[in-house]
Amino acid sequence: MNLFNRIEVRLSLLMVLVVVATSLITITLNTYQRERTFRELPAEVREYLRRNESRLPALGFPPELRDQLLSGKEILVRVVPSFNPDNPNPVFLVSLRDDPAAEPIRIQPLPRIRRPSLEARIQQNLLIASLVATGLGVVVALVFARRIARPIEAISAAASRLAQGQLSVRIPDPRGQDEVARLARDFNHMAASLERLEAERKAMIADIAHELRTPLTVMQGRLEAIQDGVLPLERAEIDRLHHQTGLLSRLVEDLRTLSLADAGRLNLVLRELDLAEWTRRVASGFQAALEARQIRLALNLPAHPVLVQADPDRLVQVIGNLLHNALAHTPVGGEVALEVSADTTHAYLKVHDSGPGIPEESLNKVFDRFYRAEASRSRATGGSGLGLSIVKALVELHGGQVVAQNHPMGGALFQVKLPLRTARSP
Repeated sequence: MNLFNRIEVRLSLLMVLVVVATSLITITLNTYQRERTFRELPAEVREYLRRNESRLPALGFPPELRDQLLSGKEILVRVVPSFNPDNPNPVFLVSLRDDPAAEPIRIQPLPRIRRPSLEARIQQNLLIASLVATGLGVVVALVFARRIARPIEAISAAASRLAQGQLSVRIPDPRGQDEVARLARDFNHMAASLERLEAERKAMIADIAHELRTPLTVMQGRLEAIQDGVLPLERAEIDRLHHQTGLLSRLVEDLRTLSLADAGRLNLVLRELDLAEWTRRVASGFQAALEARQIRLALNLPAHPVLVQADPDRLVQVIGNLLHNALAHTPVGGEVALEVSADTTHAYLKVHDSGPGIPEESLNKVFDRFYRAEASRSRATGGSGLGLSIVKALVELHGGQVVAQNHPMGGALFQVKLPLRTARSP
């Protein structure tokens, strides 16, 4: 992931940005206030400060009085009160002792403006600049923190709604690749998975109820007919009821197998087995059913052993379920082909039938529980819909894979891939 997209990097950069912005604002405001205060000083003081000289600036006497003072003449100073309300400072009347009749020079100090000292004003300006810069920095930090926290708040609210059972809740697709955006996308994936699992759970419960209801309805109807005397209690009727109980037992056992596999409690007793030999054994058990429907069985098995580490009972169940599925979808007079092969690392079992094949929209659903490609739910054509699900679960428990596809020559092709075990040396 890009370094900039990491949230700790972005928060660090945000802190640096706030510090730099606060410092720049403080310097700018301080410079402005200093220049403004400097412009309020008298011209002589400003000129003195610019030159940075050690002597005091010249006093503000009129030129004629300055010339008389420099010439050494004696002067008379008379102080009179001021009648100007804007300037209450006294008026100094300065005249020459040698020429008392001459018009005296009038000098009056400027009115004193009461204001804080220069040092206090500079400190005040610095305080104002710091407060303004801090306020702006807090605003910037809040804006960026809000942008970072908004997706987290959305995730929190969505998680609360999800906990209340609203599985359709989603977060608007976030932008970016940081941790928060990835968390939001992962939350959406989790919510979608939970919604899909809940829908599958409800559908599975409905399917289980349907599968159990069919044989139970048949058994109940026949038993009631026997009780009412409509049907005689004979051996053939008992065989029919026994067949229905067998269907129920097989369905319950299939459900138990799948539940144990899901919970990770299905124990395997692994042994070194020859996949080709066990395929031949299972196929021989289907010979009568194949002949009854005039279906030809083609075996393509290698002469040398293909050794795998597998549970014998579960391996028979995998091969048997695949053959049962092929038999159910192969028309009368068709063909079912079994092939076992191996490469350097894996063993392969292929089951190919000459049926109509698998619809394209069903290729990724054939291993779902209770799924049938046929629209009809007839047990005669579709079975219980658990056989291929059990195949997938058992193969994956053995560390293998199973895929379904359509054969180029027609019909469905199922391929099981299992880890190959080399033969032990004597």
